[in-house]
Amino acid sequence: MKKHPGKTFRKRSKSELIPVSDVIRSLMTDGTLPYRPDDVEIWRVWKEVVGSTYAENSQPSKIRKKQLTITVADSIWLQELTFYKETILEKINLKLGRKAVDSIKITVGSL
Repeated sequence: MKKHPGKTFRKRSKSELIPVSDVIRSLMTDGTLPYRPDDVEIWRVWKEVVGSTYAENSQPSKIRKKQLTITVADSIWLQELTFYKETILEKINLKLGRKAVDSIKITVGSL
């Protein structure tokens, strides 16, 4: 048996192989991913949450452990979204109907 911190593994025979669909389903539901699969809704509602002008100059780039990273076009948009990030956080959570985001980090990069 191989031992890893907190986990014990044993070699499985080919007849004991687990279907990939079962492995993926387990990953999606057991809390080992740093995000919830339904967090992809953030990308779908982004324009509705921030409006077209903001959406043309910013986009969500990742979410990890409830921290949403937003990439903006330049430092002007960094300053603008920094000023409104609490409002954006509240609107996203309200739109999704749950507390999907605890904090927002804003970076300058290519969209």
